[in-house]
This record gives sequence, C-alpha cells and structure tokens, in this order.
Amino acid sequence: MKNKILQMKLNRRRPTTPLNIMVFDIDNTIFQAVGTYEKDYDLRKFERDNTFIKNLFLKKLPLAYSIKQYYEDDNSLVIIQTARKVKWWLPLLLFIRGIRYHYLIQRPRANNSPSPQLKKSQLVNFIQNHSEIKSYFLGFIDDSKENRDAIQTLNYAHVYDADYFNSKGEKNEKWIK
Repeated sequence: MKNKILQMKLNRRRPTTPLNIMVFDIDNTIFQAVGTYEKDYDLRKFERDNTFIKNLFLKKLPLAYSIKQYYEDDNSLVIIQTARKVKWWLPLLLFIRGIRYHYLIQRPRANNSPSPQLKKSQLVNFIQNHSEIKSYFLGFIDDSKENRDAIQTLNYAHVYDADYFNSKGEKNEKWIK
C-alpha cells in the first residue's frame, strides 16, 4: 500500500466497523475550476492553464471545509480523485491549501480516456486492490453529471451533486449521512 496513513487508519479499525469512503473531485467541487475546460472541453488548453501558481490562488468552495470533518472521522476514508493528468505538485498544493486526504487518484499520463470511464475504472480498481476494506459506504461528490452517471452504475455507490452543496454555502456541516 502506498499511503502509510491509510494503512495505519485501517489497522486501527475493528473488523466489524463500517467504513465510509468519501470521494471528492477537485475542479468546481473543492476549488473553482482552473481554465475553461468545463465550457469548451479543450484538453490541451486546460493542460496549459493547469499550473501550480494558478491553482495556488483558486477560490476554495464550501465542500473544501467538509472534507476536514470526514478526514478526522475514524470511520471515514477521504479520496481526492481528479481527471487531471499526474502532476508532482498536486499533493503539495493540497497540503498548502489545507485539504487533508488519505488517498489521491490522478489520471495516468498515457491515459486519454473520457473522464467518466476513467473515474469509474479507477474507483473499481481502488476497491479491488484494497481487500482490507470489507464493508463500506461509497459517497461520490462531483460537479459533472456525466461523471456522476458513470459512478451511479456501481450498485454500492451513492452520488452527490457538488454544485448543489456548494450553492448551499454551508461550511463545516456534515450533510451526507
């Protein structure tokens, strides 16, 4: 296992304790989107816009404050999943911005598959590769309807619209039960 904090957290659990897996997207879920990819779907332009400096000054959205509560809950596992290509600086950026998580899933460099199929296959692979997770509630929070629709086909997943919760503007509230 790559993440020692995740391993330590899983080792502390009793086998009968349920595990909540909360999966958050980055763009328009935790931070405002960098660039205009959601409007024009120009991936090359997005890759040029996606720099450390531009990401450093993005506005934090209300869901960013909820992640901390899930991170601190011993019954929850926080995963940040993004369709952005792997960047060495993304974990550093999340640390600087105060976003705590147990596992970060990014798009592999050679993978150009559409975002919904990518996210679905990555989540399925994550669950299959972590046999220590026995029972779980999988909550998937994303602003993209296509991504939510793809994940909804997994019979153990519950999807939530990030735009809805961000528009409510409630900081530090546990809103997903």
